[in-house]
Amino acid sequence: MKRLTELQNFREEILEALGTSASPLQLLDLSKKLRIKAGSDEYEYLRDLLELMVEEGIVQRMSRRRFTLPHRSSSDVHGVLSYHHNNAVVTTRDEAIPVIAIRRHDMNTALSGDTVVVQLHATAPGKKLKGEVLDIVQRAPHVITGTLEHDGTFFYVIPDDVKYHVDFLVAEQALNGAKPGDKVSARFHRWRTAQSSPEVTIAEVIGRSGKAAVEFAAILKEFRLPRTFPGEVEAEAASHVHPDGNALSGRRDIRDMRIVTIDPEDARDFDDALSLRHLDNGNVELGVHIADVSHYVSEGSMLDKEALLRGNSTYLVDCVVPMLPERLSNDICSLVPNKPRFAYSVFMEFSATGIRRSYRIEETLIQSCRRYSYDEAQTIIEGADGDHADLIHDLHALARKLFTRRMKAGGIDFETQEIKFILDEEKMPSRAVVKTRTHATSLVEECMLAANRTVAEHLHTLKKEWDLRDVPPFLYRVHDKPSADKISDATNVIRALGFDVPSGPLSPLQINAVLEQASNRPDRPVVNTLLLRSMAKAVYAEYNIGHYGLGFADYAHFTSPIRRYPDLVIHRFLKEYSKGLPEQRRLSKLRDIASYASDHCSQTERQSVDAERASTKLAQTILAHEHLGSDHVGYVTGVTQFGVFITLHDLMIEGLLHLRDFEDDYYIFDERRMRIFGRNTRRVVRYGTQLRVRIVKANIDRREIDLRLSKDQTGIEQTIELVEHEVKKPRRSGRRGRES
Repeated sequence: MKRLTELQNFREEILEALGTSASPLQLLDLSKKLRIKAGSDEYEYLRDLLELMVEEGIVQRMSRRRFTLPHRSSSDVHGVLSYHHNNAVVTTRDEAIPVIAIRRHDMNTALSGDTVVVQLHATAPGKKLKGEVLDIVQRAPHVITGTLEHDGTFFYVIPDDVKYHVDFLVAEQALNGAKPGDKVSARFHRWRTAQSSPEVTIAEVIGRSGKAAVEFAAILKEFRLPRTFPGEVEAEAASHVHPDGNALSGRRDIRDMRIVTIDPEDARDFDDALSLRHLDNGNVELGVHIADVSHYVSEGSMLDKEALLRGNSTYLVDCVVPMLPERLSNDICSLVPNKPRFAYSVFMEFSATGIRRSYRIEETLIQSCRRYSYDEAQTIIEGADGDHADLIHDLHALARKLFTRRMKAGGIDFETQEIKFILDEEKMPSRAVVKTRTHATSLVEECMLAANRTVAEHLHTLKKEWDLRDVPPFLYRVHDKPSADKISDATNVIRALGFDVPSGPLSPLQINAVLEQASNRPDRPVVNTLLLRSMAKAVYAEYNIGHYGLGFADYAHFTSPIRRYPDLVIHRFLKEYSKGLPEQRRLSKLRDIASYASDHCSQTERQSVDAERASTKLAQTILAHEHLGSDHVGYVTGVTQFGVFITLHDLMIEGLLHLRDFEDDYYIFDERRMRIFGRNTRRVVRYGTQLRVRIVKANIDRREIDLRLSKDQTGIEQTIELVEHEVKKPRRSGRRGRES
């Protein structure tokens, strides 16, 4: 047999064949182009030479054992890959091709979160763009939590997060003491080819898989959330002392003012307080007093660097990962009753109709006289007696006026639910409690919105005072208009539920009208959820485009500096601006701070939201596991080509009822109207449909809940309606029992 060195000239023919091919070639296809017979000596030479050229970087190996040249073409696009429900997409910064669909076998060795290069496939006009991953530009910092298993030959980690579509091999020398059945945190090591398995190294053994406390602890590792602070950060926090009322240095002492806090029952840090007094001109002055965290956390300090790194506090089912050490968040900065505290206060004068007439922003020394829980304040609003009841009623009356004006100006009245899980000593969820909006929560919300809006509008006052061409640097909370496609998709589904929805793009007032229609209907949560999902995501930005959902032209986050870093930045900016216009070099520095903090904190906020959702889903799965085999009534909250998601009324958990498990008929997915219906019975299941289902599986590791349709649908069968006669029978979307 000839040696490879004798085939040196053969390389040019390989490069020419790959270079003139419109797509990557498999070995057999390449051999045909080169007129090499399969099974011959030359065929084996070709195979070996290709492997050698791959190692040299001259040729690139693709998925499914295909080969191509590593040169980038004009059709190659960079983006970040995300994987969900057996489908991957790459999100790019190219407005012409913002999203590219990637089939699983075209992902190469990419994992969710990786920055990749994608080659676009030929796509018919109007069809979804598709492509395949050519290369990994940058790996995300993968921290894989999961359960270590052993199949008799290999050790491998089964990941908890469904965004990882493969299991990970672990070399025996990389176990770090872990044993099969352990819940572990692993670091990504390498993934050589799509035909091999990715490899990890065990970083930490969290505990035995399946225990609630261990599973909750794994979420901290999965999302890289630190429970403790570095020693130097704790030491810096410990060096600060409580304010004693002396050496105020320009701070206004308002300890004689009647000030209260209103917070959740289980709150430990109180970063906002309220006051209200009647003025001689018939107006009222609302005082919003915010913990003066910037007094203790100075720019560039160890505390500041750690707070910026975290970006915000994260509220998980079983714990809180704070932005600041408890010495500050729960003690020195917290506006606890009957103790002097430094605050940054916004005083706003409102007319009898809720119009703001004037404002001022001051550094203050306050002393709260009473701490209310939301429930306590609510009972007073509803007519119960209580200390400072007149203040609560006055605040409530003002809040209603502010809310009414906000709605008329274009604010959207979304109603969201917060689910709180009751845990036992072993962190086992025993039940879920649904928290909805009340007059007391709205009271606080409207007062905070007023303060946040005021400090953002204050920049226009500074611009005018300093005769600037533009407002000075700031950090805004912005919310863009929803995309026409997303709002159209949502309204099509809502219209199919029987709601009167105008055609075309909806204004905020029209969205409110739809929400009002749903206010007394059982499918109200579905309508709220569909419209919320159609909205753009609010983010932080150094530029201002307004806040669509609130209907504000100017808005910023000012009222929670204990748990949000942007609020802390804004406090510093406002204090600096109160001393006069900074010099040009400093203004440039402030712009850089605002730009970096907005990008970074938008990212940490998204990470916290993902962690909080994972924590909630874990609690739901554990709770579902305790109710295996039991029947519950729920309503449809999601419709896909592989099944429907159902939220159970009593447990407030969401599970999946697979299409294959509808036993009375073959059900077809109607993508246009986001529903499924029986081919023979023509029965429809859509968003909001109520069903009685049985919990049949709860995979705690994967946080997945499977449901089956109960045989007994007594009392709720009328909610499964018949499909309209005029609907034509669509093409079959797939075989029964198969998921996409």
